[in-house]
Amino acid sequence: MFLAPLLVGEYEARIRLFWKRILIISSIHMFCFRERDNMDLHNWFKLRQSRRKAIRNLGMLAGAGLAIDAGMLAAERVAANGLAQHPNPINHILIACQENHSFDQYFGYYPHAGKFGLPANYSQPDGNGGTVTPQHITFPFAADVSHTWQAMHREWDNGKMDGFYTTDGSNALGYYDGSDLRYYYALADAFTLCGNYFCTVLGPTVPNRLALVAGTSGGNTTDTLAAGSLNFPTIVDLLDRYKITWKCYNLGLGLGSTSWLEHFNALNFFKNWQNDDRLQFSEDDYHNDLSSGTLPQVSFLISEELISEHPPLNIQDGQKKMADVIARLMSSSAWTSSALFFTYDEGGGYFDHVAPPQLDAYGLGFRVPTLVVSPYAKRGYVSGQLYEHASILKFIERRFNLPTLASVNHQFDTSTPGNNNDAANGGATGPAAPPRDGNNRVGDFYEAFDFTQNPNYHPSLPTFS
Repeated sequence: MFLAPLLVGEYEARIRLFWKRILIISSIHMFCFRERDNMDLHNWFKLRQSRRKAIRNLGMLAGAGLAIDAGMLAAERVAANGLAQHPNPINHILIACQENHSFDQYFGYYPHAGKFGLPANYSQPDGNGGTVTPQHITFPFAADVSHTWQAMHREWDNGKMDGFYTTDGSNALGYYDGSDLRYYYALADAFTLCGNYFCTVLGPTVPNRLALVAGTSGGNTTDTLAAGSLNFPTIVDLLDRYKITWKCYNLGLGLGSTSWLEHFNALNFFKNWQNDDRLQFSEDDYHNDLSSGTLPQVSFLISEELISEHPPLNIQDGQKKMADVIARLMSSSAWTSSALFFTYDEGGGYFDHVAPPQLDAYGLGFRVPTLVVSPYAKRGYVSGQLYEHASILKFIERRFNLPTLASVNHQFDTSTPGNNNDAANGGATGPAAPPRDGNNRVGDFYEAFDFTQNPNYHPSLPTFS
């Protein structure tokens, strides 16, 4: 027996209402069906199938909708109550990325690092049957050691982590402590330090800065890359598509987004963004937006050479600049709804004792210092969750209900271009490198927050004269 056409229409309407309710519950949980999932349902109704089969399938779905209809309201109430108790109050996400230091070089001797700090009696082989130990750097500027793909892989030595001295000499074993990094250690005391945060690529600056905006370097393993030469999705593509506001603020002299001079802003490498005006806001604009309450939802704080902490430049200049950036944020109205992720692009060739998990042919790279600065960041907490640069993207995506870059960028699911790609070993293509925000092993930082904490939190931090 066939149902009348009107009845079929009623079943379709009920099914669509069923799916609409599912979407409402999902949004309450801060999840949403991706466009691809919605398209699957749409295509289901457009499939060429017999009228009998269509009616049977519609009837089954409608029956399922009727079966859960009674429990739908209760489920909505439970979800809404849970969300109301612990919502995510972060409306402003800021990302700052400095240059070329490993976790152990900066925080290996942090008193509260615990198991993430440097082990007692740590040493490196000297290549002649003996061993050498790390030495405190007595000046605020360290020698710039090799940090190419090749050098870092020799240091890594297939996970043995014993090639730092034999690759880069004693300069690779220099470290700083609380006498040098008074402000950064105070941040760790007051907020969250990530003890298990690795850079994305076991290689130099540019691949890691690409990953910080795109979740992948697309196979690039070198610093040799032309402005505007890339064409794959970045986080700002998602932000624009979903109407999330963003700006790049260029700190210091304001040269960080000048593509022919510095490569601190990886968006310059993407043809869709290299000429976008939002890449060129100044530090004064940052101050003014804080004062006027117009800070965007996502802010990229772009360093420049003199304040980047890139060896052999003075680390105190970078520490002083970051102290000022954070102090101004904390004194603004945006502070109570902000989270600043402060990281380093890569380890710079300096020693670290923790072997990075290898998620694909490109890394992870070595651990880098990373702090979460927010009134909601767990206080005095050292996180052991596995993080990397894509974790910051995952936090943005989850907070603003965005699709993952892994779900929209499939260019590198099976291979990567061979150009500027050491993993390709001279071939026309290299190994796959899908965006890591789709990797479930990598955290999204939510565990580093406690949204029940009082947002009117202003810890006393060191100041610079």
